[in-house]
Amino acid sequence: MQYLKDNVKQKIAEEALKEFKQKGYKGASIRSIAKNSATSVGNFYKYFDSKDDLYENLIGSVYHKLMNYMDQFNQVELNEKAENIFYNLMEKIMEIFKENSVELTVLLNKSEGSKYEDCKTIFVDFITGIVSEKMKYELSVQHKTLNDNFIIYLISYNLVESISIILREKEDSAEVRKLILNIIDILFTDIVDKLDSKEL
Repeated sequence: MQYLKDNVKQKIAEEALKEFKQKGYKGASIRSIAKNSATSVGNFYKYFDSKDDLYENLIGSVYHKLMNYMDQFNQVELNEKAENIFYNLMEKIMEIFKENSVELTVLLNKSEGSKYEDCKTIFVDFITGIVSEKMKYELSVQHKTLNDNFIIYLISYNLVESISIILREKEDSAEVRKLILNIIDILFTDIVDKLDSKEL
């Protein structure tokens, strides 16, 4: 009977995270991960079925935390989510960052070639949808309607890219929080006045 050792699996996971952060999913090598873990490739396969299985073990839970958050947020009533949506978003990102900073950084910056490579696109679409609904609500109060939400898409794309860069470049949670708040403020202040809208 083959006995698996938790410390060996943990070492593989630690070295794999370093490898994924440095080289991305696509560039990461099982041979390199095994070598840096002081084990053999054959022994690696006793713990993980494949590179994809390893990536899922390390990154999957963070991805699902983000997806679950999006699902919960989409079920909130419009009049509730019309306030502080960006700050709620930032708090969720900070919560995940504090628990899994490297995994979140890898997910948003190094997932090309993995099953999570569309993560940022999903995130951008989510923010675009939420902000569009918020803006429609605010415009309706002014007796206006939104003609086109392309500007909202561009700003949402920039927010997600900015968050990705911040997470990649900064490690101090207080600095990360401040930078994300600043970016939200810069990108979204008075956005309703800049939209393509018309009188009802």
